[in-house]
Amino acid sequence: MSFAWNILLLVGVILNLGFSHTRAAGGQFTDFSIAIRVLYVMQLALVAYQVWVFKVIFYSRLIRVEWLPKFFVIIGIFGILLNAASRSSNERWNVIPAAIITWAFWYYGVRSEKSGL
Repeated sequence: MSFAWNILLLVGVILNLGFSHTRAAGGQFTDFSIAIRVLYVMQLALVAYQVWVFKVIFYSRLIRVEWLPKFFVIIGIFGILLNAASRSSNERWNVIPAAIITWAFWYYGVRSEKSGL
């Protein structure tokens, strides 16, 4: 569900949908610029890759890039902090799915050493 929320929100920004205006990019926009939308396209690609990596480690298969789950935990912590520091109360709610995804990568990838770490 957390990955689904992230993907929905990213697509909302990319398509400049109204529900995403207060939930992304600081919650300060009524219209997302092309630059922000391009950044969110790249972020969508990263989240899609995270979904694939998580699926691999969840089903107890090793991944070739062994440090990747730890990297996703680190960027997840940054995401939690950035969302928590937002001026937008709607964007601060994004801490919950970010924390769930970060915990899942830590639990299934780093802690249980399925990533080979």
